[in-house]
Amino acid sequence: MKIIKYPALFLIILVLISGCRKKQQCLSSPDISSIRVNLKVERLDRELMSIKSKEELKKLLAKHEIFSEIFLLQSQYPNDSVFYKSVYNLFTDTHIDTLEMEVNRVYGDLSDIKQEFTDAFKRLKYFYPEYKVPRIETVISGMSKDMYVSDTLIILGLDYYLGNGAKYKPENIPDYMLKRYQRRNLVPNTFLFISERFDKINKNDNTLLADMIFYGKAYHFSQQMLPCVPDSIFLGYTPTEMKDIYASQEVIWANFIENQALYTTDDNLIEKFISERPKTFEIGTNCPGRIGRWIGWEIVKAYLKNNPDVTLTDLMKNSDSEDLFAKSKFKPRNSKYE
Repeated sequence: MKIIKYPALFLIILVLISGCRKKQQCLSSPDISSIRVNLKVERLDRELMSIKSKEELKKLLAKHEIFSEIFLLQSQYPNDSVFYKSVYNLFTDTHIDTLEMEVNRVYGDLSDIKQEFTDAFKRLKYFYPEYKVPRIETVISGMSKDMYVSDTLIILGLDYYLGNGAKYKPENIPDYMLKRYQRRNLVPNTFLFISERFDKINKNDNTLLADMIFYGKAYHFSQQMLPCVPDSIFLGYTPTEMKDIYASQEVIWANFIENQALYTTDDNLIEKFISERPKTFEIGTNCPGRIGRWIGWEIVKAYLKNNPDVTLTDLMKNSDSEDLFAKSKFKPRNSKYE
């Protein structure tokens, strides 16, 4: 038995090794050092929390009409007077003060989130040079909505993404979905929405396979923008769930084949494999919901492995799910998830 004479040095080496291992988990990424991105992030949450009168509120919301409608539901109020009174009361209530404190605790000055967005948008512009980076507004809305994403504007409801230690949590969202509303999910979830702009589909193909491939391409696209984010974060699965599905991959795939599910156009059956559910009970009690999306990603991975000349832009504009599936030569295999 060897005695470690320099424990401090040993700990430093362990930290360095651990750091190297973490870096090795990142996918390869293109050189983005020469790409410039002017990312504009407005802390609308802080502006709203500092208002002193209804007049200030009116002036502020007049400049943020999308936030007023999408998050605060302005058009659903009988008139503007009632709307501004209600919103003013919301942002001067002690409940919202607690949310503000928690947002500041979890996010601080947002510097690392801004950097994560900046690097991701640089990668996006590497693949799509003509892409125009949208503005970002961060808000506290009293848990009304998590985010809004368009070509020109992204609105992020930070109070939705406070994590397990938050005093207040979004209502009417089951626990199996709440686990995806963590700080670490904020940027990945945003890019899953952004991917829809590039993810071409065949509107005449209403099969389960088409939906599976659509989500598979979305996950791949998002991970190319965020190469150090693990699969589990995009999928919203726990590490245990990831191990279970990889260990049971052949069984899961056999269920799709035996039930001739891939080419079904039955909406009810498609929802069982694609939509939000705690479990895919048709396969097993340990099979998480949305398992069809994961299989779709596995098919996309196989397609890219077997067709190495296909670029990201080639993949995203390919709307022929059957052709992609055939060329993927996808075969499930039992494999250990690390």
